[in-house]
Amino acid sequence: MVRTYSKKDGNVKLAKNFRAGEFACKCSRCTEFLLDDALVDWLQRIRDHFGVSVNVNSGYRCPAHNAEVGGSTSSHHKKGMAADIRVSGIKPEEVARFAETAGIQRIGLYDSFVHIGSAATKRFWKGHEGIKVDTFCEEASFSVELPVLKRGSRGETVRSLQAHLMGLGYSCGKSGVDGSFGAATETAVKQFQADHTLTQNGIADFNTRAVMLGVTAGDN
Repeated sequence: MVRTYSKKDGNVKLAKNFRAGEFACKCSRCTEFLLDDALVDWLQRIRDHFGVSVNVNSGYRCPAHNAEVGGSTSSHHKKGMAADIRVSGIKPEEVARFAETAGIQRIGLYDSFVHIGSAATKRFWKGHEGIKVDTFCEEASFSVELPVLKRGSRGETVRSLQAHLMGLGYSCGKSGVDGSFGAATETAVKQFQADHTLTQNGIADFNTRAVMLGVTAGDN
């Protein structure tokens, strides 16, 4: 059941290792948030399995905050049915594999965190590009199309790139995730390239974006 909580309910204990405040929207505007009981149950099961802390990076997102961080308009974060988590000392790949074997149907695997959803319809994906995979329990085969993005590029692929850069700590300027590849986004790409020993040309080519997604050149 999806319930409504107030941010004042932050200390309300929902499960052995989780409190309501961990799932509240990160913005400073809204005062209430939604949360699915089933999502908390799944996260507690993950916590019990690994025996270490599960940190909720992003739980509920109000529509305004979801837009600010570049979330999908149909994001389950807005419904209180999703959380992006990091399990202390455990690789995201291991978390995704356990989540699948546990029966969780909505799993997104990213470089540094795992998206867990409580919806019953199956959808597994990898990275901000939403590359569909069938399973995390064996070497999955998938194809990747990563168009070259550079100064002047526009659209959803640029929004995805900007959201990924910002999620990794690289600023895309005051406009943030706006779908327009300008000077600030170019600078962010160059900084990412410098940090990962890539050619610092400010162009998000296949090699640069593959490093961001954890995809090797052989997957192209």
